[in-house]
Amino acid sequence: MPKLLQVGELAKQTGLSIRTLRYYDEIGLLVPSHRTEAEYRLYSEADIARLQQILSLRQLGFALKEIRECLENPDFSLPNVINLHLVRLQEQIAVSQSLFTKLSTLAQQLQTSQSVAVDDLMQIMENLTMTQQYLTQEQNDLLEARLNQEHTKWPDFVEQMRSHITQGHDLNDPEVQQLAWQWRDGMVSFVGGDLKLYEALTQIYQKEGAEAASWGTLDAPTLDYILKAVALLSVREEMVGSSLDRFTSEAREVLTQGQESMRELYLNWYGTEGLLLGLLTAETSPAAQALKTHGVDFVIAQNLFRNWLAKCIVPATKIPAEIPFTPRAYRVLELTAEQAKQQGQKQINPQHLLLGILQEGETGGGMAMRVLRECGVDCQKLKQQLNGV
Repeated sequence: MPKLLQVGELAKQTGLSIRTLRYYDEIGLLVPSHRTEAEYRLYSEADIARLQQILSLRQLGFALKEIRECLENPDFSLPNVINLHLVRLQEQIAVSQSLFTKLSTLAQQLQTSQSVAVDDLMQIMENLTMTQQYLTQEQNDLLEARLNQEHTKWPDFVEQMRSHITQGHDLNDPEVQQLAWQWRDGMVSFVGGDLKLYEALTQIYQKEGAEAASWGTLDAPTLDYILKAVALLSVREEMVGSSLDRFTSEAREVLTQGQESMRELYLNWYGTEGLLLGLLTAETSPAAQALKTHGVDFVIAQNLFRNWLAKCIVPATKIPAEIPFTPRAYRVLELTAEQAKQQGQKQINPQHLLLGILQEGETGGGMAMRVLRECGVDCQKLKQQLNGV
């Protein structure tokens, strides 16, 4: 019979504490196969192999709950886990070699040039060590390339956000929400849809702070403000999404036509301009008829948008199948639902959409309101006309 190890012997051979092994037993992660009459734990070769899997998965970053689930998965057999661990070790070796090369270069610069500031070099080394602790060499190289491409865009964005913070603007402010949308869209583009890279950046932020995660471009209060604005944007999108089933078939057709109108303008966002064009395509609807009496039709609006947004067009290949709403458009859709509620109607129709555009315009308004103002529309009369329908 193969030798069985007591908990103290196993702890000594593995370097783990007896307390840790007992805890693994208590949570069902590593239950010894045998016990003595006095209830002392005895570990078999199979138990030791399972412990090797646990330790390797811990090194790979898995939580104990995730490890328990993995151990029930045939894909996580001991050979597979060891191979995964070997891959991670190879990545760490490559990172260490890269770090050694870069630090050697810095040391040579210090010896040959007095113009290199020691404080700057220490900051470079600190950032280098930090990022490579969380990123693979491939991810680090990719981020360096993208940072070089995008670095000119960040200062203006950060300055705008800080201005809103200084002025005490609410997270609901349309301009703040627009910036939150730009941030989220930019981050998706920045990581190129790489979920692991996004998770690595999140880990840097959680463990090292805002400045480390943004390479010194963002302080903690600014990034906190941005993330809260993005979270609010996501909540708003979910709320609007849940109310879409209340739209009548005519209102849904307006949204569909608005989407196609944005595509015809070669734009990759769906703003209030799309909502207005969608309303105008339904020429016989009360909303479109009301707009026509005020001198606004589809051709007039489309031409104005085409002139104003000429610099914003993108190639057709960069327009997604489902063009996303802008924060201002989401706000209009929220107000649309409120308009229906105020009128005691469960369903949302095209008139409510136009009323939503008019109400949002009272706090500034987007491109749709710009068209109405350009055409000399009396918004109060238009609102009264719609409420009378």
